[in-house]
Amino acid sequence: MNGVVIAYVSLVTALFSLWMLYERFGFRMVSLAVPLLASFSALVPEFIPVIIVSSITSYLVSEFAYKKFLFYGMRVFFLSSIVSSLVIFLLIWRNLNLSFLLASTLPGLLAYDVHTSREPALTALFSAIFFTIQWVGTLALVNFLSA
Repeated sequence: MNGVVIAYVSLVTALFSLWMLYERFGFRMVSLAVPLLASFSALVPEFIPVIIVSSITSYLVSEFAYKKFLFYGMRVFFLSSIVSSLVIFLLIWRNLNLSFLLASTLPGLLAYDVHTSREPALTALFSAIFFTIQWVGTLALVNFLSA
């Protein structure tokens, strides 16, 4: 079975799981960017450090702009997305391709979701846990079923 198909099924399953969790608890525990980042990272594992650096940088810049310059709402979202894209470009500019271009704003979305959450620390923690579980599961399925 093709690894991309497995990653896509993992993405849809994870999004459905997040929807069920939200319906059950009424709390956005995990950023919607996490399932796509985990599915993509299962196919391109070297992207994980880039995701981490980009997400943390985007979050810190967004928090700074929010507190210092009173950025809020869509301004914070756009700033997070721009910072995320720039960080990813700077980290992997030699190996850029279409998939990195398409995924470049997702760490910014993750940073924005953590920023706007009622419980930012819990959202970051649950996002990391969910990412790890989905990534390991998808990676195992990709390696097992593609072989």
